[in-house]
This record gives sequence, C-alpha cells and structure tokens, in this order.
Amino acid sequence: MAPSAEASPPEVLSRRFSELGLVRASELPGRAGSGAAVRRAASHAGPSPRGVQPEPEAEPAREPERALLPVAGPLTGLLPWGGLRRGSTVSVHGSTALLLALVAEASRSGSWCALVGLPGVGLAAAGEAGLDLGRTALVPRPGPRPASVVATLVDGLDVVVLGGASAWRAGDRQRLAARVRQKGAVLIPVGAWPGADAELHATGGTWSGLLGDGAGRLRSRRVHLRCAARGRARDLTEDVLLPGPDGRVGGVADAAEVVTPVPVDLPARTG
Repeated sequence: MAPSAEASPPEVLSRRFSELGLVRASELPGRAGSGAAVRRAASHAGPSPRGVQPEPEAEPAREPERALLPVAGPLTGLLPWGGLRRGSTVSVHGSTALLLALVAEASRSGSWCALVGLPGVGLAAAGEAGLDLGRTALVPRPGPRPASVVATLVDGLDVVVLGGASAWRAGDRQRLAARVRQKGAVLIPVGAWPGADAELHATGGTWSGLLGDGAGRLRSRRVHLRCAARGRARDLTEDVLLPGPDGRVGGVADAAEVVTPVPVDLPARTG
C-alpha cells in the first residue's frame, strides 16, 4: 500500500527501508548481535527494488536552495564548492576515516545517508566520526543487482556512499551519475570512478600521543590530503588530523594539543 500524503519524511523512509530490507545503523544491536542483523540486510538487498514507488507527494523533500551539504571545516578548502554539492560525484581514495569524515557533517545537520557495499565499516568508528546513526542506512552487500538498489537510494536519500566502485561498468556509472544529477543527491564512490567531479586522496599517516617510553595513548594521526577537481587547473593539498583529538577530522593547528606530553602520573603500558 502506498504511503499516505500525510506521512512524514522519516515515516516514508522507514517504510522504504523495510520494503528494501535495509537496516539503519542505529537499529543494529550490540557487537554480539550485529553480524546477524547485517546478514539479514544483505539477504534482502539482492532483489530488484522495482515496484517500490511511493507517491510523489510523500517523498522526503530536498531543499533546492540548500545546494551544498556541509563538510567539516578542514575539508572545505579542498573541495571546489566548499561543501558537498548536490548532484555531484566525489570519489575517495586511501582512507575509510576520510570517507566517514566527509559524510559526517552532512549527517549531523540532518541529511540521510546510506553506506552501500562496505561490510567492513565499523559502526563504532562511524559514530565516533560524527555520523548520525539514526539517519544512516546500511546495505553491506547489495546483491546481484546493485545498480537498482543504489538508484532507489539516490531517489530518496541525500548522500550515498558506494563501495566496490571499480567493479561497475562504464554504462552503469554514467546512468547512475545522471540520476544523481537529476535527483540532487551526492554520490561518494570508494576508489576509481572515471568522470567524478572531484577526487580526494589520503596518503601517509603519522600518529601522535605516546611518550618516548610508550606511556599514554594514540590520540591523533596527521594525514596528507590531495583533491583533484574538474575545471580546476591544479590539485589542492592539505594536511589534517584524521582522526583529531576528539575522534573527528581536525586541522593541523590542533596538533599542538596532541603532542603535549601525557601527564607523568598516568600508568605506563604493561602489555
């Protein structure tokens, strides 16, 4: 039965998740039971989502005037638009932490996100990176027809993160990119995606937080980022803390706090 026009956007999305067999990250049980829940989502994600067609008036509304979804401060200068532009494709290379950091600010500000084809992404890491797990759908294994599943998600959600991008055929990539532009979503493939509007690469990684004798704890990692964008003459680079002291992406100016020696009264490592 099609949802009524009075249904709120969250209710519509909840119905869509149920019909497609998707699982919100916030609905997964603790570590002991999360494997079974993920397997249930995977088992339902395979069939084509054709036939799941909510009435247009019940679709979650996107705000046309909100052309940019926000990103964390240290990433704004790298992206050509200062945020995630609706209708764009931004590929990410070399770091799951960068992937989560790129999506976190939009998620916290109210955008609905999906992580597709990424069974290894940990929920604890996603939460620490700042994602709102109540607005995050998980499709760890989208089944034999991933193009249909991803297309349906693009129709209703704001940001779709796609693992296994290198396995997509050129025709499927082009059709999906066109749908993303038409629907005003943001597609974030992990790995090579020819034709992407922007590409973010993460390299290196120097951890800080331990004293010379091994006391303390790892608190921050300095990573080198490079962004290539269509229509931009040169790549932009930036060093960031990924994660920063609070578990989220931070600017290198915060490094002074990270390298401050841990108080000497803390017990040294024993293991």
